[in-house]
Amino acid sequence: MISCYCLDYNTWVFIPRHVKEDFAEMREMGIDTVCLSFSENDMAYARRTFEQLVDLAHVAGLKVFVIPSRIAGRFAGAPLMPSVWLARNPQYAIPYWMPIGCLECQEVRDFIKDFVHTVIRDYAVDGIVWDEPKGIPQISHHPATIARFGESPTKENMVDSFCEFFADLVKSCHELTPSLIQTLFCQATEEPAITGRLAKTPYLNYFGYDGNLSKQRVFHEPMAETKYRIEECWDRTVRECEEANIGTFALVESMCMPREEHDNFEQNFDNYLTRCKPDHLSVYYYAHNADDPEGLNDIIRRTMKKHFVKR
Repeated sequence: MISCYCLDYNTWVFIPRHVKEDFAEMREMGIDTVCLSFSENDMAYARRTFEQLVDLAHVAGLKVFVIPSRIAGRFAGAPLMPSVWLARNPQYAIPYWMPIGCLECQEVRDFIKDFVHTVIRDYAVDGIVWDEPKGIPQISHHPATIARFGESPTKENMVDSFCEFFADLVKSCHELTPSLIQTLFCQATEEPAITGRLAKTPYLNYFGYDGNLSKQRVFHEPMAETKYRIEECWDRTVRECEEANIGTFALVESMCMPREEHDNFEQNFDNYLTRCKPDHLSVYYYAHNADDPEGLNDIIRRTMKKHFVKR
């Protein structure tokens, strides 16, 4: 399986003819699945648009995986975009980098489950990508946490609570749509004891990590290695997935790409695809905040075609 990762794709300004062109290009690159994010903001403002995106992808011959984003601060980029629901219900939050929902509060679990179930019921999605769960070992002193674990909750308590919550969430999605394909990826900074346990969650199909292949910069500051490298995660991915008996996953990041790193990225991307063979490979499509978006997409397109498109 090869997917394009698309965050906030056409959910505000929506131009169907551009979307059709993009989806056609993805197919030309050897892509068979498009991953589309869906946030609390989209639930309020992009319901009709998301339906049309799903339909256009299917017409183009692409499967659609939804990325539930930032819900209750627990998934996918949450620290950089706080949860609207938590802002309205601050009594259910625990302090973290930015607020995240306390999983010992049934209201938080119900909100997340209801949100995801609504997406699955209302849209003909083929799968889910659970993107980088946040705050897994973060110790909470919320009253609901104290009520469950006592006055001095431990990191182990928090991990147990998250894994229990996540297993119930994944199972409930499977029961709602048994054909749903579910992928989870974590940050490689999470402890192996946590990631190895999450990889064994029943009804998951793929597990792995995201990571970079080059230096980055946000604006005009010096370039820097801001995140771990994706190739460094491969042996760990294979080991954890073998133990869990599920498929491997990798998301190759390319956002914030300086033009000076193009040659380095292209060589590293080619080397990565030569050495590493994820069962589910995902790459960003026109990753955000690049110096030269067209030049970067040309690199990704020709490298993908080299490895995956039969001549």
